[in-house]
Amino acid sequence: MALRPKVNRLHGKRSVKAVVRFLLCRFANQPFEPTAETEGLCERERFLLCIENNGLYLQFLSEEGRITGFSLMLVEFSVQNHRSFRDKQSFLMTASNSGTPNAVATGNNGAPYVLQQACLFGANGSGKSGLVRSMKTVHSLVRDSFKNESSLIDEYEPHLFHSKWRNAPTEFEVTFLHDDSLFQYGFAYDAERIWEEWLFERPSATRKQRQIFTREYDPESDAYEWETSTTHLKGERQSWKAQTRDNALFLSTAMQLNAEPLKRPFEWLSRGLRTILDVESIGPHTASRLDEDDWKDRVMAFLADADLRLEDVEAKERSILETTNFKSLPKKQQKQLKSILPEGAKTLEVHTYRKDETGAKARLDFGDESTGTRALFELIGPIMDSLDNGYTLVVDELNTHLHPLAFRYISRLFCSPKSNPDNAQIIFTTHDPTVTEEDCIGRDQIWLVEKGDDLASRLVPFSDYRTRDERPFRRGYLQGRFGAVPRVAG
Repeated sequence: MALRPKVNRLHGKRSVKAVVRFLLCRFANQPFEPTAETEGLCERERFLLCIENNGLYLQFLSEEGRITGFSLMLVEFSVQNHRSFRDKQSFLMTASNSGTPNAVATGNNGAPYVLQQACLFGANGSGKSGLVRSMKTVHSLVRDSFKNESSLIDEYEPHLFHSKWRNAPTEFEVTFLHDDSLFQYGFAYDAERIWEEWLFERPSATRKQRQIFTREYDPESDAYEWETSTTHLKGERQSWKAQTRDNALFLSTAMQLNAEPLKRPFEWLSRGLRTILDVESIGPHTASRLDEDDWKDRVMAFLADADLRLEDVEAKERSILETTNFKSLPKKQQKQLKSILPEGAKTLEVHTYRKDETGAKARLDFGDESTGTRALFELIGPIMDSLDNGYTLVVDELNTHLHPLAFRYISRLFCSPKSNPDNAQIIFTTHDPTVTEEDCIGRDQIWLVEKGDDLASRLVPFSDYRTRDERPFRRGYLQGRFGAVPRVAG
C-alpha cells in the first residue's frame, strides 16, 4: 500500500511535493517509490495524505478530463538496451487478420487491425516487469524531461551484462493511433543527453507517412542536426528548438511552449499510456472518487460481478493531524511533518460494510480486508478509468492476489463492446495460463518473455509456434514446450 521505490535519494531539483512525499515515507519508516497512479499525478495541486496498513503516502488527485478522440491505441512498442533487454525487441498489438479475437478495424493502412488485449508469460526474472517499466519510462520522460533536469539520470538503466552495451544509449520507439492518424515516435538517450528523437505521422486520409521532426546529435560538431516540417509543424519552431536542453525531449519541451501540432502525440504518451508496476501499490484511486456521480454505484456493481458482496464502501477525509497514526509518531517527527505539510492536509480513511446476522451493517477498516479484496478494489479505479477514456492500461502481474475467475472477469471486460465501447486496451504480465482459455484471447495476443544464458531478454509471439490444436497453450506452456518457464530441479 505504501510507496516503495527503487531509490531512496533525491537527484537534482525536485518539487516541494516530491520532498514532502520522500520525508513522509521516511518518517513512517516506509521506502519511497512513486506508484503508477501517483507518478502521473504528482504535479497536481490537490492531494490526500493517506493512511493504510500503518503507512503514510500521498495520493494526488487529477482534475483532467478525458483525451478527446475516436481511437487511442498502442500498435507497437520497441526497446533496446534497457535493463535485461539488450538487442532491439518489439512488442506488437497488431492482429494478423480481421478474424482475430478483439481485432479492431482502424481504417489506417499502417495498422489495419489492432488488438484490445495481450498477455505476456515468462519465468521469474525473465524481463516481463522490465517491459512494463520500459513503457513507464517513456511515459515519464515525455511528461517530465522538460521540467526535471535529472530525469535522464533517473531513467537511464542500460543492459549491464555486456561491455558493449553498458554505456551505450537506450532506445525506445512507440507506434500508436490517435484519432485517424498513426504516429511513430522514438528517442535514444543516455544519462547525459538525448542522442536522437523522431516523430512521423501517417494520416488515414492520405495513407502516406510524413515526417514531423527529427533530431540527431553530432559529436564532431557538438550540435544537433534538425529537420522540422514547415507544413505539419507550424509555430515557433526555432524558439522551441532553442529552448530544448540536451537532456530534455523536444516533444516534452515544445508542448510546454504550447506547440499545438504536437498535442495529440504528447497527450497519448503522457496520459493515454497508463502503467501499473505493483498491484499492491496503486493507492486509493478508487476510493478517492467515491463521491463522484455514479462512480460508487459502478464500483459496487463491479465488486458484485466479481462476487465480492459488500453492502457499502465509504471514504472520508480527515485532517492528518487528527489521525491515530500521526499521533503515534514521535513528537520530533510530528513537528517536522507539521512544518512541511500544506495547511489543511487530509488523509483518506476507507471502511467497508457487511450485514451481520441481525441485518445491521457492520463496519470494517479497509486495511483489515483480505489482500485479494484490497487488490481488486484498488484495480477498479484504473480499469474503469481506462474503459471510460479509451486508455492503454499496462499491468505487471495483474493476477496478483486475484482468484483466477476474477482475473478472467477483468480480461472479459476489455473484450466486450458493451463495457469497452472506446476500444481501451489492457496488456498484462501473468503466471496464470488459464486466462488464455477465454474466447477473447487468441494466438496473436499471447507473448513469451525468455531470458537466455547471455542474460538478455527476448520477446517471442506465441503465433510463431506451429501447433495442431487451436487452444494448446496452457498445457504446452506448463510442460515447457514453448520455453519462458523456470528450469526447476526435480
